[in-house]
Amino acid sequence: MDPRTEIITKGLLSLLAVAVIAWRHRPSSKLQPHQAGQVLWVMAVIAVAAYVNFGQFHGRSAIHHWEQFHYFLGSKYFSELRYDGLYVASLAAEKELGLRQATQTHVRDLRSNEVVRTTLLDAHQREVRQRFSDHRWRQFKADVGHFLRSNTYRYITRIRLDHGYNPTPTWTFSASLFSRWLPAARGGLTLGAWLDPILFALLFLTIFRTFGSRVGCLSLIVFGLGYAWRFDWVGGALLRQDWLAASGIAICLLKRRRHALAGGLIAYAAMVRVFPAAFLIGAAVLGLQALLQRQRPDWAWRVAGGFVVGVLLCLAAGSLAGGGPSVWLDFRENLAKHHGTWLTNNVGLKNLVLYDGATMRREQVDFNLPEPWIHWQARMDATEEQRRPIILAAAGCFLVAVIMAGRRQELHQASVLGTAVAFAVVVLTCYYWVMLLLIPLGRGRWLPTAGWMVLNSGLYALHLMTPSFEMIYGLMSWALAAFFLAWMAPDVVSSIREINAARAISETDTGC
Repeated sequence: MDPRTEIITKGLLSLLAVAVIAWRHRPSSKLQPHQAGQVLWVMAVIAVAAYVNFGQFHGRSAIHHWEQFHYFLGSKYFSELRYDGLYVASLAAEKELGLRQATQTHVRDLRSNEVVRTTLLDAHQREVRQRFSDHRWRQFKADVGHFLRSNTYRYITRIRLDHGYNPTPTWTFSASLFSRWLPAARGGLTLGAWLDPILFALLFLTIFRTFGSRVGCLSLIVFGLGYAWRFDWVGGALLRQDWLAASGIAICLLKRRRHALAGGLIAYAAMVRVFPAAFLIGAAVLGLQALLQRQRPDWAWRVAGGFVVGVLLCLAAGSLAGGGPSVWLDFRENLAKHHGTWLTNNVGLKNLVLYDGATMRREQVDFNLPEPWIHWQARMDATEEQRRPIILAAAGCFLVAVIMAGRRQELHQASVLGTAVAFAVVVLTCYYWVMLLLIPLGRGRWLPTAGWMVLNSGLYALHLMTPSFEMIYGLMSWALAAFFLAWMAPDVVSSIREINAARAISETDTGC
């Protein structure tokens, strides 16, 4: 399936999904319950098939070599590569293998995140090479050789202009449980790529068992047809969806009142990707509300206890990934460096304040430079600094809306609002918004799901009109802002009325 056909097909399927969801749930529908369920099931199966491009995956392979280069090699050899050594070590291995006539001229220096001439990294290349024992270097060289032989050199060159290996030590520990035993040249990448489908199967099985087939099918439709997280992004990678499986299953456990285990799973998700800590919002809002009403929210303490225990276990596991406890300091420094680099496919509330017409038209982008977006990044940094008060005020207002909406919902529903919290406080690479498959688990179920699918079909249409990621994901940020506000509005309005009514009663009692 060529890219244009994929976009058109999935865009049309998104519109069809809107029609199917609306038809399934309209009050005047003459369908029997089992017939309506069958229609939704068929749509869900089609959506899942569409996610993997109807069995064509990446075209030539189901393996995502770009992702595996970073996450397979980065986790397997983390003790030696750490956060700064992947690209220069692969260049050294390439040189010893003698597979190419000429080495790429520019590469990203992972110490500074700047694209520099390859010759300037010779000393760093030798320093990273010395971190390896001879045995480990032979293994690394063989694995790098597999990537070199399996891809064009232009593809490898583009890989080494990306932003390196950035997961937490906890994720590194989890991934290395598999990658350390898997040689790339013997089908190891294929085995590693199966981990995410297994986790997805576990996640959806839990959703179906907890919420029923209707909600499960709605989640499958959102997952399978999502524009921003198409298979091209991280499909066929190594353990890229563990945070999502942990977060989604945790929300299911909250509904089943398995509070401590839910807290532990949210802790794991947060310790491998940080932002899933936002899914604690439901417990925080409802727990605080119970305390203010002089109740004893024992469930909240169980969630908090599970979370704390989970964090401690993850800290210990991460310290075993290589380098001991100090590896967490290395991660903190790397995270600060990485967050200082703007990506064109980021989505978040901040984009509403920072993006303008010039940004979306790519007026600061120069494709004649080794780093085409360097001037754009500098402008974004300057604009962010200038508009920081506006950004903070917008995020604060959004969080107030989340709190006002969450206080009227059940625990698991309020926890789903963690997606809105993440939107307000961070900008996330587009494929992390696969967490929108949790929408049907929250308040409203089908109507917000249908609303998102309308917006999703618009993103497919936009893709056909422009190649600009800044335009596509800038407008996706606006679409998500409108979606979240519309989703929360009924509960926000009801909360305001309740608070005003309670205040009026209190003033009346005081007057008496």
